[in-house]
Amino acid sequence: MFRTRLKRTAAAAAAGLMLAGMFSLGTAVPAAAEDDMTIMGWPTGCTAQVQDWGGVASCSSHNGGSYQAVATCKDSNGNTFIANGAWRQTGWSRAFCPGSSHAVSANIWTSPTP
Repeated sequence: MFRTRLKRTAAAAAAGLMLAGMFSLGTAVPAAAEDDMTIMGWPTGCTAQVQDWGGVASCSSHNGGSYQAVATCKDSNGNTFIANGAWRQTGWSRAFCPGSSHAVSANIWTSPTP
């Protein structure tokens, strides 16, 4: 009886170690793949600036992706709305506030696709 219990305990410990090894390998692979995605597809070195007429945005490296300026505009009645610029891979994207509205903030949206 003692030998049977010892064999079961040893088998359970070995199975636990094997499962722990598989789980640790399983979690390491997706993390590495995720790191590659952020480097290979998303623009980096991005900046956005408010101009009175809207917002501008640019990234120093597109890495295969693209970026777009986004301005939050405010009209004379106090209403706010979003204006979007063109998607770009180089140069400045410009988001123009229409009419007599003016920009109150600027941001940038990025995408891993062109």
